[in-house]
Amino acid sequence: MMKKILALSVIAVLMSACTNFLGKNHPTIANSSTTAKVEDGTIRGKDYKLADSHWSDVARIRDEATRLSFRVSQGTMTKVQAAQMLDKFRIAQVGHNMVDDDMYDIYLRSAVESQQGSINTAQSKAYIKNALTGWQQRWPNMQKKPANPAFTNFLMEVMNLQPLQ
Repeated sequence: MMKKILALSVIAVLMSACTNFLGKNHPTIANSSTTAKVEDGTIRGKDYKLADSHWSDVARIRDEATRLSFRVSQGTMTKVQAAQMLDKFRIAQVGHNMVDDDMYDIYLRSAVESQQGSINTAQSKAYIKNALTGWQQRWPNMQKKPANPAFTNFLMEVMNLQPLQ
């Protein structure tokens, strides 16, 4: 059972690195005194708030990653194929943003190297976790934060890290 959970977690992490397409950001940013400016799914200003759909989008990505990881465990698709399918799902769900796009690139690279046998599961997790930690450090000082970093926060959840907020 533990092996299956670990395998699902790794696959979910690897699959979550996929790139978004056909995005549909839902940034609704309001403060009692001001409204932040939203451009291309990125929020400018000090009144940052995640998109209203953010946590439900994270849940949808998690559900899709679980579904795809089961297919990988059944041998009906490879880790890389699953990562690419998760990326398409992510893009359709929330669109592109620089944080999720970067994390998908790292996730996909990790999936490719893992599938090739260049790195093991622990190295793959460490590679992704290191990148997530880097985004956690940059996040407080970012001038233009994406309204819906759902893929990245999905990975944060898988790695037991604090989400970007």
